[in-house]
Amino acid sequence: MKNLKTLLLVFLFLFASCAKSIVVNFSDDTLAKGKINIMPSRSLERTSLVVNGKLLIDQKHLKKITVQNLPDGIYSYHLTCDNSKYTEKVDSEKRFDINAGEEQTFLLEVPPYSNGYWLNVGLYSIATWVSLYVFYGLD
Repeated sequence: MKNLKTLLLVFLFLFASCAKSIVVNFSDDTLAKGKINIMPSRSLERTSLVVNGKLLIDQKHLKKITVQNLPDGIYSYHLTCDNSKYTEKVDSEKRFDINAGEEQTFLLEVPPYSNGYWLNVGLYSIATWVSLYVFYGLD
């Protein structure tokens, strides 16, 4: 039974993935004090962010994005992520204006998980428990 608990913990740690809060600098100008925060409603995998044509984030797993050192001006961002889990495509574009070093926060609504995602999770769970039963003989 001790081996089973150890195997289960190892399995959980191997397949667990932690989303991060990512902070990126738009420019090297330290006098530029503008900042935006993009906060999705749930963590996103394989996320890319382009601000004014400049790729800032490429294929990262994240829960919050902060872009700092934005000079005053008009900007646009384009955020995409892996869409295979969701019922709708996650593809957000927004124009915004930074004045006098202000900070802006944008909330990003992430669609619910698709039926195919839940089917996949269920099948993996069943396969895991069946494997544990076959190899360790849960009695």
